Amino acid sequence: MLKNILAIQMSSVIGNYEANCKKVSDLISNFYSNHCKDIKRPDIIFLPEVWTLGWYTDCFKDLAKKNEDAVGFLSEIARKYDVNIIGGSYIRIEKKSDILDDIIYKNSCPVINRKGELCAFYDKIHLYSPDGEAKAVKSGNTPLIVNVEGLKIGLSICYDIRFPELFRSYMTDKNMPDMLVNLSAWPKTRRIQYDAMAKSRAVENQSYFLALSQTGLIKDDVYNSGCSLLAAPLGETLAILDEDEGFIFETIDTGIVESIRADYPNLENRKVNDFGFYPEYVCIAENKAGAFVC
Repeated sequence: MLKNILAIQMSSVIGNYEANCKKVSDLISNFYSNHCKDIKRPDIIFLPEVWTLGWYTDCFKDLAKKNEDAVGFLSEIARKYDVNIIGGSYIRIEKKSDILDDIIYKNSCPVINRKGELCAFYDKIHLYSPDGEAKAVKSGNTPLIVNVEGLKIGLSICYDIRFPELFRSYMTDKNMPDMLVNLSAWPKTRRIQYDAMAKSRAVENQSYFLALSQTGLIKDDVYNSGCSLLAAPLGETLAILDEDEGFIFETIDTGIVESIRADYPNLENRKVNDFGFYPEYVCIAENKAGAFVC
């Protein structure tokens, strides 16, 4: 199974949802106009964490209403370009009842199919307490495997990457992913760690690993790292960006994953198989005659 992925590295304008939507639209439009050939088009577009508002936890609750239409915005892009979207994340308002104060906020990744339909959310499980995220939003508790037209993907957001048991839990599921993804707004000061963990998660789990970060200024003298990368199942870097806005456009080959796991049965030889996480599984079938059906 071959799937073409497009990962967009961008710099968000803090607190300005409209400007960030325009930036996403422009970056994707530029790709399709200047870099995309009809014979090779993206099957899935990935965006980074909190692209809607930027990484500034103090503004998450106050500005959450501004980014409520993130799913609608991404759905329009999915329909326009006939592409699946794993939409980074946005600050999602979850109203539990009609009581005004009975509202919680989550750092959520929407999964949208080619028709523009919302198929699932992944809610960030590990929240970064030193920077106030754990006070601003509520954590999720369920990992998510998304089967996008035959490519099985295990999702994570930013700080999740530091907890290998999350990714190991994906590998204990009967729907074992071919690809793991971390969508982040990762700090420039810890870039070396991010690179090392992305490659380690790839090697440990014999999986492709996409580490997609925002880039650019956050506030004062604090920057996102950029330098997003795609690692192969044996750890080699297939693509890496610098600190400028840009994209990774690569083909994922599930046959390579299957071959490596057959030749080196590391996952079969594990002694521990319960890591306390139990993934949800969602399957997105391509809506074309004779194509993959879940």
